[in-house]
Amino acid sequence: MKVMLVEDDELVIATLAEGLEDAGLQVAAFTDPLTVLRPPDLVDPPDVLITDVDLGSTLNGFDVAVAAHDRWPSVRIILISGLPANHTGQPLDPRDRYIQKPFTCTRLLRTIEELAQAA
Repeated sequence: MKVMLVEDDELVIATLAEGLEDAGLQVAAFTDPLTVLRPPDLVDPPDVLITDVDLGSTLNGFDVAVAAHDRWPSVRIILISGLPANHTGQPLDPRDRYIQKPFTCTRLLRTIEELAQAA
């Protein structure tokens, strides 16, 4: 399974990428949220996109999710944030999931599995 990880914190991205790769997933990790807007021949379509909500740029995780759904309609998205879901000010697409930080890699992997089974 191909996972795209978009996170502006280098430590978080390294930790999550390592845990996902240890579980046998293919991970493409990016600190730049504009990655999902690059030309299609430069980015392999992911099965699951994991994005932080607060990316410290002009785009937030919800913007990334909308762009990803437009580009890859079958992609499943997991938004992650230190804020509770009801404090983000954004509605969650019914196809997507939200995980509040801190979380374990086991929880993230369970959520990925859940999304894969729902697809």
